[in-house]
Amino acid sequence: MRRHFEKIVLLFAMAFVVIACDKDDNEIVTPGQNTGSGGFEELVPERPNYVNANLVYYGGDQYSESSDYWVLNLYTDMKVEGGYPVGPGQMISLAINSTKNEAQEPSLEYLVANYSVIANSGDFSAGTYIPGEMYTIDLPDGSIEMADGTFFADIPAGETDFEPDLLREGNFSISDNDDGTYTVEGVLVGNYYTKRYFSYTGKLEPVDRAGESGEPEIPNTNLTKDVELNGLTKSRLIDKGDYFFLGDESYRLFLLYLAGPTVDLSAEWPSGTGALLRLELFVPWESDAADGIPEGTYTMANRTESGGIPKDAIVPFRIVEGLPDNFEYNMGTWYQELTDGVWTNYGRIADGTVIVEREGDAHIITINLSDCSSPAHSVSGVWKSDSPIGLN
Repeated sequence: MRRHFEKIVLLFAMAFVVIACDKDDNEIVTPGQNTGSGGFEELVPERPNYVNANLVYYGGDQYSESSDYWVLNLYTDMKVEGGYPVGPGQMISLAINSTKNEAQEPSLEYLVANYSVIANSGDFSAGTYIPGEMYTIDLPDGSIEMADGTFFADIPAGETDFEPDLLREGNFSISDNDDGTYTVEGVLVGNYYTKRYFSYTGKLEPVDRAGESGEPEIPNTNLTKDVELNGLTKSRLIDKGDYFFLGDESYRLFLLYLAGPTVDLSAEWPSGTGALLRLELFVPWESDAADGIPEGTYTMANRTESGGIPKDAIVPFRIVEGLPDNFEYNMGTWYQELTDGVWTNYGRIADGTVIVEREGDAHIITINLSDCSSPAHSVSGVWKSDSPIGLN
């Protein structure tokens, strides 16, 4: 959605679109139209029959004070399963910046306008659309790429997956027919350098999701019950040093893995099958991982809304809260159950305590943690070892 454009500078591909010099920039050139004296009649390409529309209103957000965000999907006569059209058929998705409705309600009168592509990555002005791009969604079982913004899809028979044509040039209009129906029509060009002519006339019934991001939400925990930490026979302790670059020798970060017997801790990221606790601890600067974890009671250092750790919380004897929405390269404290390296059950740890007791090399670690759900599920147990913890 449009929040991606706050972070990414797009390089727009130039498409060969023939437009007469004396025509308005927002005028829509229809297929087969003579483009002026001495011009030629363009061949009319196959034109999908768009008979269905799905319109979602997201309203304004922190990136724009002058427009509201809508997503309009037009698609041919296809069945829809789980919210996804099933081929064969075609779909065009329009990511629209309309005039802002201060009431933050999905009133269609604000949607009626001509639309052209945004001028740059920071342009959210009304009367524009966001060009297509691919973006990556980080998931517990890996990552996937999805089309975003404005794009065309030719969906094969029996499939929901497709290779998108990311649309970045051209214009379209939305008009009110004064009979309860609207007409959406235009021509757009993308990375296939093919003009995508489209037209739809019918009702538009918006779904109101004002205040939502428009991005798929992946839960940070899928635990359904409390977890007892039993059978964690493997361990690995990693010294991350001054991980937050404070430069004042006030702390160091230890990363502790506790895992079941069939979890592989030898590589940078754990793999295999079994239970895994990933625990990040702030310890005194002079601590040596070869000596194990310093004895004491560790309490949670909670993150800010942006995901950071306040400087005054980066002190010894604190636990680092799990970083939200961070699955592939997770940080902070998490509980995971792996199957061939893939997360099946997991929970981002947001609260709790860890008590470390020492006698020589021996450790007794009493763990009383809880995940980020509401109500929270506990992740607890006592881990004991008479031998030193395995080092990186």
